[in-house]
Order: sequence, then structure tokens, then C-alpha cells
Amino acid sequence: MTAQPPELGIKQELSLGEVISKTFEVYRRDFTKYFILFAVVEVIIGVVSTLARHAFVLPVLPSNPTSQQLSSWFPGFFGALILLVASIFIVTVVFFPIAQGSAIKLASERIEKGQAELGMSIRFAASKLIWIWGLTIVVGVLVLLGFIALIVPGIILAIMFALAFPVLLIENKGVLGSMGRSRQLVGHRWLKTFATYLVLGIIIAIATAIVSAISAPFGVASPVVSGILSAFYQPLFPILLCVYYYSNLARIAPHPEVQMPGAPTAAVVQAGVKYCPKCGTRLSSSATFCTSCGARVD
Repeated sequence: MTAQPPELGIKQELSLGEVISKTFEVYRRDFTKYFILFAVVEVIIGVVSTLARHAFVLPVLPSNPTSQQLSSWFPGFFGALILLVASIFIVTVVFFPIAQGSAIKLASERIEKGQAELGMSIRFAASKLIWIWGLTIVVGVLVLLGFIALIVPGIILAIMFALAFPVLLIENKGVLGSMGRSRQLVGHRWLKTFATYLVLGIIIAIATAIVSAISAPFGVASPVVSGILSAFYQPLFPILLCVYYYSNLARIAPHPEVQMPGAPTAAVVQAGVKYCPKCGTRLSSSATFCTSCGARVD
């Protein structure tokens, strides 16, 4: 693996402001790739949505309808509605998760290796589509139930599993493993996690309102225009997920001390703790064997 570029490598926990700043910095480095990725996906979804609205026209109920007109209108209306929603839903759940996953992979490659390849990232995200669907369903159901219960549990669950998607794609864990790992990463950072996503949410909400105002006058073509314009801000969320993942990973990762030349290879002891010389796991100063790999540390 190539060395991390110092300007993008995340080796320590970032503050909220640094997370937002690093997100925009990573986005700027590969702006063209992110824009092409999301513009193509949004245009595909917009075109399919427009064609579906023309193909499956919802019948209009006459004013003061008779019972016979009403009974004949219901089947046609719901039949067209189901086909319209299904066509838009299918293309959205296929293409949008791939775009999100590709953006996370692009950001990860940029942060870790200093370079990112669009084609490889798309292929990787497509290969993980089933797992992305599974994680989306499980997390979505839990968060929805939490909101239905008392709202606050839904917010807590959303924060708890906020990093499940980058874990799934970067650490290659399963659905439950990604959820558990996300809980570990955001531990003791609940308020910071909430504030980070709130700030980005406000930025995206403002951008969405601007795009809607610009694309509204285009009539039939407005979904396509809106899709192209939204490609400017859509990558921000998956990039932030990736940046915040690495920030929290740096926070909980062990930091073994660098030994001086000629020093013995025994575990370093400092402030009541020491680290395994083999795997770097943090241990108590009284430990004889590593609890992670089993190596002797005395």
C-alpha cells in the first residue's frame, strides 16, 4: 500500500469543524469523478421517472362522480399508481446505493492510498449491493421503530448505526458485524456524531432548496435538470461518512510507542498501560500475555 499523503491521511481524531473541512477537501480532490458518478445516476433516475409518469398516467376522477364512475376509477388509478411507483422504486434502489457505495470507496481509496479509481469503485459497490440492501433494511426498520416508539430511541439508533455503511464497505464485515462495529466507533461521541450530521444536513437542505427553485421552471425536464444539479452536493454525505469513520478509527486505534534503536522488543509500558509488541493491542501494565493474539508480552 502506498504511503498516506499527509494532507489527506487521517491519523488522529478530527474535530467537528475538521471533519466538515476534510469532507470538502476530499470532495475537491476528485470532484469530476463524484460529479460524473452522481450526475449519470440522477439522470437515469430522472429519465425513468419522467417516462414512467407518461407511460402510467393516473386517471382523473370527474367532479361529482357517480357511483359507477367511482367504482371504475379506483382500479385504473391504483393500477397505474402501483406501476408508476414500482418503476421509479426499482431503478432508485439499484442505482442510488451503488452511487453511495462508490463514493465511500472513492473517498476511502483517496484517504488511504492518495489516489482513487472510479471504475474500480463502481464495480466494488455493485458487488456489495445485496449487502447494502440488507443493511439498509435492517437499520431502516430499527430506526423507524425507534421513531414510532418515542422519537428519541430512533435518533439514538440512527446515531448508533451511523457508520455501519462505511464499515460494511471498508472493513468488509457482514450486516450485524457492521452494526456492532459502528456502535463501537461512535461510542462516547454521541453528541458529536449528532452535531456532525446535523451541520451537513443543514448544508444539504439549503442546496436542495436552491436546486428545486432552479429546476422547477423546466416543467417536464425538471427531474433531469434537478438530477444534474443535485450531483453537485449528493457526494457530500457518503464522503462525510468515510471521513468520520476514519476519524473515529484513529481515535480507538492503539498507538504503540516507537522504540529507540537497539531497544528490546518487549511491550512498551507507559502510564499504567503497555502494548503488545506483535499486534499493538493496548493492555494493562500487569498483563503477561496479549488478550488479542496470545503473544507473551513480558
